[in-house]
Amino acid sequence: MKNLKQILVLLSCLLFLGASQAIAGKKDPVAILSQVTGTVEYQKAGKKKWKKIRRNKFLFSGYTIKVGKDGKGKLTDKKTGKKYDLSANSEITVQAKGVKATKGTLSESAAASSALASSLMKKFDKSQSYTTVRRSHKKTTLKIDAARELTVLPAEPYMVWENLGQDYTYKLTIGSDTYDIPAAKDDVVKAKIKPFKGTQTYKIDVYKGSKKVLEMKPFKKRGKKTDRAITWLDENNSKQVKESISALQQEYPDNGFMLGNYYEDQQLYVAAMGQYRQYLKDNPDEIEMAPYLFRVYKKLKLNKTYKLELEDYKSQLLE
Repeated sequence: MKNLKQILVLLSCLLFLGASQAIAGKKDPVAILSQVTGTVEYQKAGKKKWKKIRRNKFLFSGYTIKVGKDGKGKLTDKKTGKKYDLSANSEITVQAKGVKATKGTLSESAAASSALASSLMKKFDKSQSYTTVRRSHKKTTLKIDAARELTVLPAEPYMVWENLGQDYTYKLTIGSDTYDIPAAKDDVVKAKIKPFKGTQTYKIDVYKGSKKVLEMKPFKKRGKKTDRAITWLDENNSKQVKESISALQQEYPDNGFMLGNYYEDQQLYVAAMGQYRQYLKDNPDEIEMAPYLFRVYKKLKLNKTYKLELEDYKSQLLE
């Protein structure tokens, strides 16, 4: 019996390692295809089926792109930021070091990629560190946590944090403003807040009935206890954000992911989460992009949601 248990443990370890290697083999995107018209298809490494590309598409190492006689589109290389025009009746292979035409031509586009888009493309890396969860002993002690630094867009005036259960209500304090937040059924509590000036510290208290049972503790930053901070974008900064959004939508239409990445870069994590979620819902075949959503979950301290969706991500990759 003892030997059988040892064999089962060994098999479990091997299966876990195999799964981890399969997941680790998934890399970050090498390029992005945009402004696609006509017949343009892609094929993943090791797959026989070709799938039509109808909108923006992130390309990974091992992908092959096939362009029909009426096909057009623009391809941006992540590493160099260069933009290329797809040629009719061509075939493009995507490798870790970049893109290459194996049939037809791939000519550099006269329309250079914007500085903002190039900057965002180069930040599409290191997402795989969010596909591994460190195992720890289960703790029964309640803890309330939220983003350490957060920026709020007037168009998305919300804060989020992990729900501790349907028996709990919350009091959110931002500067001198307080909000009574009712019990929620969902795993994530979403609270609408009103405008305020500049940056304010905030905290969340947890109640069960009329009794306060938990309060948010400061976190350590460079060895010092620090309160969490939230910033409301003023009119000037909001204008800059709108201009950047407009520029991205012109260059990468129908690509909520690029917009989400811009939001994340500006610490607009709640808005980023919404964009990433919608993009993955609209593009279920691009599960490889989920680690970027996981990164935002971690910024927002939504650990329960992160772990649940991570397990689903792993199972889909291994199908």
